Amino acid sequence: MNLDNIEFAILSERHKIGDFSCGKEEIDEFIHTEAMDFQNERLGVTYLFFYEGLLVGFVTLSMADLRKQKMSEEDKLPIGRENYPALQISQLAVCKDLQYEHGIGTYVCDFCHAQSLKLSEKVGCRFLVLNAIQTAIVFYKKYGFKLLPKQKGRREPIMFLNIMDRKTIEKI
Repeated sequence: MNLDNIEFAILSERHKIGDFSCGKEEIDEFIHTEAMDFQNERLGVTYLFFYEGLLVGFVTLSMADLRKQKMSEEDKLPIGRENYPALQISQLAVCKDLQYEHGIGTYVCDFCHAQSLKLSEKVGCRFLVLNAIQTAIVFYKKYGFKLLPKQKGRREPIMFLNIMDRKTIEKI
């Protein structure tokens, strides 16, 4: 699969998304029944990723913040107040049949990173944040996300990425 051929579009009523499945029922339910309402209420924007017309993944982005006091001392910035501005990956999924081998998840994360960098030129945005499902933590760590400390027992722990610490693909 040539990732240069991936195209993206913002979710609209015209998109046929009913056959998409990432294999996680709650995420599939979100894209099938909630994403459009979520977007219409301005709670997040869902981007769809297509390869040769096939929906291969999606991500929903929204605004968030990262509480400085929750971070380890080494990750805190020397300036800033109680919260750092962030872009949140609210949902991210790759088609079940294409997971783990084609780099689509990394491509979508690169897209999110590029969006956060663009956003940071217009408003404050220093971090990407997400609540990770347990099965995705290793993937996000490999990408460069860190777990906030002291989250033992949390079902979907908070992870973050300092957007200034990672290079991204410029063409996204």
